[in-house]
Amino acid sequence: MSRSAKIFATGYFLASCLLMLVGSLMPAREGPVAVFAWPWGESAVSVIAKSGGPVLFVGDRSWVALTEAGENQSIANLYRSGAGFVASSFIAQACARLSGVSLEQLK
Repeated sequence: MSRSAKIFATGYFLASCLLMLVGSLMPAREGPVAVFAWPWGESAVSVIAKSGGPVLFVGDRSWVALTEAGENQSIANLYRSGAGFVASSFIAQACARLSGVSLEQLK
């Protein structure tokens, strides 16, 4: 295999991995989402409260909390309220499981 073919294959592989990662982290319009606050900003609970959404769960750390996205709570509203990153329901469920909480019990 030539050098240019190896470079192309490596670039293609890395781009595919990046696309899969971004796709899995993007939040849906509805369902639980994980809100991550900026390290130098307000806590994640404060961000959720400013946006008017419900707080489903907050653990020991103040920089991440779970909320419900839906009709009354949009992802854009969370970003306008100061969220550093809003992750998908998959990440929210993983955060809850790591803390020993079931999201089904919180609803």
